[in-house]
Formats: sequence, C-alpha cells, structure tokens
Amino acid sequence: MTTTLVVERDVQVSMRDGVPLAADVYRPSGNGRHPVLVQRTPYGKSTAINVASRIFNPLDAVQRGYAIVIQDVRGRFRSGGLWQPFRNEVFDGFDTVEWAASQPWSNGSVGVYGGSYVGVAALHAALSGTRHVKGCVVQAFASSFHDCWSYSGGAFELGFNLFWVAGPFWGLAWDTVQRLNLPAAEVAEIQNQMAEIIADPIKACRRLPLSAVPAFEKAAAYWKEWHAHPGYDEYWKTSDVRSIATKITTPVLNITGWFDLFLLGGLQLHRLLEERSQDGVREKHRLVIGPWEHVSHLRLMPSSAGEWEFGPQAISGPRSWTDLTLGFFDEHVCGREREQSPDGKRVRYFMMGENKWHESSTWPPKHRVMKMYLHSAGGANTLHGNGTLTPSAPGNEPADSFTYDPDDPVPTVGGRTLFYHPRLGAAGVFDQSGIEQRQDVLVYSSTRLSVPLKVAGPISVKLFAASSAVDTDFTAKLVDVDASGYCANIAEGIVRARYRNDESKEQLLTPGQVTEFNVDLWGVAHTFGVGHRVRIEISSSNFPRFSRNLNSRVNPAEGTPDDMEVATQQILHDQQYPSCLVLPIIE
Repeated sequence: MTTTLVVERDVQVSMRDGVPLAADVYRPSGNGRHPVLVQRTPYGKSTAINVASRIFNPLDAVQRGYAIVIQDVRGRFRSGGLWQPFRNEVFDGFDTVEWAASQPWSNGSVGVYGGSYVGVAALHAALSGTRHVKGCVVQAFASSFHDCWSYSGGAFELGFNLFWVAGPFWGLAWDTVQRLNLPAAEVAEIQNQMAEIIADPIKACRRLPLSAVPAFEKAAAYWKEWHAHPGYDEYWKTSDVRSIATKITTPVLNITGWFDLFLLGGLQLHRLLEERSQDGVREKHRLVIGPWEHVSHLRLMPSSAGEWEFGPQAISGPRSWTDLTLGFFDEHVCGREREQSPDGKRVRYFMMGENKWHESSTWPPKHRVMKMYLHSAGGANTLHGNGTLTPSAPGNEPADSFTYDPDDPVPTVGGRTLFYHPRLGAAGVFDQSGIEQRQDVLVYSSTRLSVPLKVAGPISVKLFAASSAVDTDFTAKLVDVDASGYCANIAEGIVRARYRNDESKEQLLTPGQVTEFNVDLWGVAHTFGVGHRVRIEISSSNFPRFSRNLNSRVNPAEGTPDDMEVATQQILHDQQYPSCLVLPIIE
C-alpha cells in the first residue's frame, strides 16, 4: 500500500504560559482526520536516530493511518523556555495533547509514547488529566527520578548522569550553553571544560567534591540541585509517578530489559498499575521484559547485552516492537479489535539461561522463596572464592572481613549501566572472574547444580554487617558460574548505609555495631543450568556506575579528598546473624 505523506517542520505549539514549543508533524495527505501519536523529546525532534530507532519509525505509523507529532520539550533545541529536567512534562504534555486533539487533521483520539526520558514525558502526559489520551507506550524509563534515575539504594548513579549531562551525543548541557546569551569566550570555555570531561572520563568521575563541576554551574545548574537533595524529599516528589499513579486512566504498554539501568522503574510502574489503576483499565495494561540493556536496539546485534547473545527471538527495537506497539495503539487509540490471550496473561518475560519467552498473568509469576545462606569455607576468610552458599542456615561461624578504600574502588564491569562513553565500558554480561580476585570482594558460591534452578521475580540480599565507618556502602552481585568457569553477572544492587532504612531520612552507623542491610537486586528471570553454580559477590563499591562513599560523616557529594577514610567491613553469617541471598524459585 502506498501512502502520500505530509511533513510539517517546526510547527509552533503555545503552552499555557505563552512559551512556544516546536514540533514536527507527519500525517497522511488529504483532508481526513486521523488518530494522533505524540512523542516529546529532549534529544532533538528532527534527528532520525532519536525519533525512529527505538520503538517504531513514524513513517510506518503514518502508513498505518496515524498522524505523528514529535516535539522538542521545553528548553531543548527548537523549543523556547528553560530546560529543567523532569519539571514541566505534566503541564506541557497536557497542553500538547490538547493541541494535537484539536487540529483539523486529528480525530481527537491520542496516544503518547517514548523510551527513556521520552517515555517519562509520555507517561507524564498520560497522567496530566487530559481526556484525549487513550493509550500509552513507555519503554526503559524511571517512575521516580530519585530512585533508579539519580540514585539507587541511596547511592548516586554517577556514570550515567555525568555523561547524560556532559556528553555531546545527547547534547543536554551542550545545547543549553548555546542558549544562555553568554559572551562567545565564556561559551567556548564551558565547552572546553565539558570536552575535558569527555576526554578523561575516569578523572571526571573521580572529581571531588562531586557536586562542584565548573562546566555545569551555568549550563546545568540542576546538577548541584540533585546532589543537594540526596534523600527523597519534596524536590523529587513533585515529579514522582509513584505518588500519582491513581491518575492513570489509560492502558499502558510497559517495555523494559533485564540489564536496563531503569529496569526498576518498569517493575515499579507495573506494580502500581496493578494496585492503583481504575477497574476496567487494570486488565488492559501489558508488561514486556526482555534480555536487553538500555541501548541494545542500537547495537550491531540488537539481541545481545554485553557478551551474551540471546538469539533472533530476542531482537530489540523497531524490528520487534513496531507491530507490538502499533497493535496496542490500534486497539486502544483506534478501537480496533485484536486477538487477546485466551487465559488473560498480560506479562511476557524472557527467561535467560534457557533463552525462551514465558507468559504470566502477573509479575512476578507464582514462585516460592528460597534462602541461600552465606558461609565461610572451613572458617577461613572468604577471599578468592572460597565462601559457600547453601540452603542450610549457618551455625557458629566467624565473620568475614575486607577493607574498602574509596581511593581504590571496585571497577564497574557490565551490569545495568549506561555510560554514553566507550572508555567506561558497556552494559550487560561480562566475565566477573577478574573482579573476584580483588581483596575487597567476598565471594560465596553454591555447589554445582544437579538440576536446573529457575529464578523469576524480586531478588535481594539480607546482609548483617558492621563497619568501622559512620557511613559506607554495601554492594551485592548475583553471578552464574558455568562449567568452564565463566562468571556471568545476572543482577546487582547497592545500599548506602545512611539511607538503609528510609530513603528520605539519614541515619548514620555506630562504628563496629552489627546492622541489618537489605540490598535490593531488583528482579530477573534466569535459569541456572545443570553443572552451574549460583554465586554472590559482596563488596562496598561499583565505580563509576555509583559514586564512591567516602566513609565519613559528610555527604559523599560534598566531600573532598581529605574526607576519604578507609573502612574495615565485617560480614556476619551465624545463628544470630544469618546473612542470605533471597531467590524467587519457579517450578
């Protein structure tokens, strides 16, 4: 079928405060009225890689009968106003949808969509209260800008945020500095400072104090704001989807990946939709979780994450998601009948290890909880992999210990990362055996499995630990060790001690006092095969994914090199303090 296309560039859409936002409109030619799909982006509405490579190509949607509106959000590229991440998407989303619904080429029925920050803007438009949004597709996004976007477990998501702001590919601070009406020499100086960040990323990540980056003083003032609010407070609540999820009155298709930095956001949104969305809408929500990292769709092998390739059934991006997403809009925005799952299964997830798709009526699927307890091998200190992991509770065992030096942190190798910088490494699965040789990494392993172990659902580590410091971090990493000795990272997490009990309230440690920590590894679906071993790594850093804890009383973002202290960490596993890995097992 041949469709003649009309493209209108830089259409000005006035917001309620008079600020004009620029949009590109793609629509079938003629005088017909069409359903409209809206995407609002901070990355450049007219750049093909930003608008056509992640979910579907707008041209395919136009051929299917849709009009497409792609808009630069406030303060970005061709749009007016001030760029303030997370702050304006509800009101601007409402005004844009209302405008799209009222155009002569629109039939008044609108869908919103996008991935990453673009998905954030889409969800905020769906939450804005406009009656015209009939369907929402979001992919790889965060439901809270504090939890899993800026911070995880209380620790700052350093590598991602530093290069999200400074990196020229997405152009956040680079675009902003050119809009500030500064003298040319000052603009050049700021750009040179950002170029230095890109040229030496490790040096940039090691900068102290972390909150004071000269290049961001004018080009990205929000950087300092993020660090001034390490705990969850009113600054974050104003844009938190979790607190306003009851306003979602439209069906949502939610796509995420096991190695995506924002996996937790997708899992949180699904739970909120299950618990709080309106009757009649709840059963229309869909969740898809694949074996992807945040930019798998841009890889040469779009069905891979790191060193693991999951096969043609796991391809990400438009090749797989065009029919899925446009079919969802066909049903909810256009009201077209589509074939439904006869058993009401609304969740589709990829089981790694066996590399197969599964379906479930809920997430997590029905499972039993299994605890695997940490033990030392023969009472020896658990270094270089001699700790054990068994279903049997520990007896009278000595604690294991290690030293955490913030000047020599454990390097990030794969996992749920998003660095936008090749010298910092890629996300996904990589061999962890080199990391496990460090003196500041404790390793606990099961015996080789005689039958497969299928895990699907939330994963956590209950850790009883003591530190010589008043604040520190504890990390945990779930690893699948195959018969050849390859150590594949499956999931990871961190907890910053001062926020161990409440992300909104600081509570420092009493040095030497045993304290319970819950390290949230979010969730996964993975089968440990016959002959494999289940392993957990325990340490106190994962850098530069997370900022370093300086082990001192000062806020880690405000600390200087003089504030760094070396901490002695103890991990307890005995009858009184049974540290354990908590796994969801499906039969």
